[in-house]
Amino acid sequence: MKKLKKVAKWLGLVMLVVALLGGGFYMIYLRPFIQKMKVVQTIQYDKDLTIVIGGGGNSGIITSDSLVIVVDTKMDEAAQELYNKVKAIAGNKAVLVVNTHFHPDHVGGNKLYSGATVLAGANYGKEGWIKEAGEQSLPNKWLSERLDIKMGDDTVSIINYGKNAHTESDVFVYSHKRKLLFGGDVILNKQCPIIMGKGRARGYLEAFNYLQTNFDIKHVVPGHGEFGGAEVIEDYYTYFKDMKLAAADASQKDALLNKYAGWNSIPFVMSPKATLKAFGKEGE
Repeated sequence: MKKLKKVAKWLGLVMLVVALLGGGFYMIYLRPFIQKMKVVQTIQYDKDLTIVIGGGGNSGIITSDSLVIVVDTKMDEAAQELYNKVKAIAGNKAVLVVNTHFHPDHVGGNKLYSGATVLAGANYGKEGWIKEAGEQSLPNKWLSERLDIKMGDDTVSIINYGKNAHTESDVFVYSHKRKLLFGGDVILNKQCPIIMGKGRARGYLEAFNYLQTNFDIKHVVPGHGEFGGAEVIEDYYTYFKDMKLAAADASQKDALLNKYAGWNSIPFVMSPKATLKAFGKEGE
């Protein structure tokens, strides 16, 4: 009986420490990250393009005489605010929702767009999508490869990358007239990635090569972080090359990790060390 009491007391202490550590981790890292992600900024790029930063994943509203394209639908209150904005802009025009990938912070508002076409990469499949994001956010159309849509004097290309990078079916949206790319979470601005599930660190490097080879990109809407120019891709490309080098060369590891100390990160899951670890697991 005494031994059982000791074990119970020890387990209780362990649970208390875990709870305290978990609470501290939330307050120090997760809460500020979530609060920052909820902040919304609207950029009127031109009369036919509205960019909405934050509130979950970054979004865009592209307008023509007969169609409105919505890139990612955000989460929580920001999803409703975005929908209200889309409704005011679209009027009686058809609406096409494009999901860059299936994470809930990018697709939480899908359920609001009743009657609209909701398009996403075909590599997920219905079951995989529901497991990740829930049935309410399920698309009603799957993109296998590429769709080019004429939008007035512009052409908007929607591309299912179809190889493992951030996920197994990342979608890019490119405005040819503006030379502007919506990169989803394959491209972040000064924020470390979360590489999990079928995501691959080396897949990001392959995706950057693909984008720079196939598109003339002058402006970038990243999945998270501020809107910017081509330097957003270059900086992120350099980050991944640096983490690959750090994984291969221990003598440069500390310097390369410290180089990104100012980036938005969460220890263990979304940090330079986590990216380095992913490269190590994938090997050559």
